[in-house]
Amino acid sequence: MNDLLAKLSAAHFGAFTSRDAYECGYHPQSLSQLVRRGQITRVGPGAYVDRERYEAASPERRHEMSTRAVVRTFDGRVYASHYSALTLMSLPVFGAPLGHIHVARAADALSRRRSGLSIHTAYGIGAGRLIGGTPSVTPALAILGAAMTCGIETGVVAADAALAVGKTTVDDLQTWLDRLSRHRNVTRARQAVRLADARSESVGESRTRLMLNAIGFQPTPQVEIRDLQGRLVGRVDFLLKRERIIVEFDGLMKYAGANGRDALAAEKAREDRLRALGYDFVRLTWADLSRPATVDRQLRLATGRAWARRAS
Repeated sequence: MNDLLAKLSAAHFGAFTSRDAYECGYHPQSLSQLVRRGQITRVGPGAYVDRERYEAASPERRHEMSTRAVVRTFDGRVYASHYSALTLMSLPVFGAPLGHIHVARAADALSRRRSGLSIHTAYGIGAGRLIGGTPSVTPALAILGAAMTCGIETGVVAADAALAVGKTTVDDLQTWLDRLSRHRNVTRARQAVRLADARSESVGESRTRLMLNAIGFQPTPQVEIRDLQGRLVGRVDFLLKRERIIVEFDGLMKYAGANGRDALAAEKAREDRLRALGYDFVRLTWADLSRPATVDRQLRLATGRAWARRAS
């Protein structure tokens, strides 16, 4: 790319359009040469990204770049929407098919679908904003759209994260829910809002909470447990109060090296102090979140141990 196009692309997070390229001195043939040479990647009709930046990016960031490029080709007539908008906001898009982009019209018109792209009807006044120079729906609308398209879990994961960092509020979500009452699959969005909880601190914790609810438990997130003297013993991911079970999501925790060994020793001491107060532990990993029956058995066994410890 020449300097002009490189600077323009960088200003749009690696995305640009064929019109941008022509304004920077290219023509259709020379633009095609950039594709053949592997300098740029075409992500839609008239939509391109810097290939080096694209190849180095995570799937979520690749989707963001593609979305910015595609939205730019519409010259302000559409907003990024659904989970595509979530990637612009750096909110999690668990379970979303990132090979497909979603946009919503800025003014009302028919929805339509083409390969790799869904164009939705306009949401009305107050739906849009600029995010890094790209028109996008609001966080609340993006969350609800993601839930309607991909399911409750996708919506809850995004809602938890957005609520935790103040990118939306329950009132925002509820206001847009009321306006979307006639939309297809809005029941999924209602459930996602009902189940959202800003106290969960990661995708794994959000998914853990949903699974625990689904198998019949009532987890309370981020609980501080204190001893009889009121001293803090530990802050735990989830407490099943009635069963006296602490559930921790380990995620990517590692204990390699000297620092890891120290962390493991400290965690073991913390766990022993909590057990001494009559609690039992269940630790879950990413793999466990796909095995609810196994987790249910673990929790039932832990409940028995906790009650036996209290009775002894």
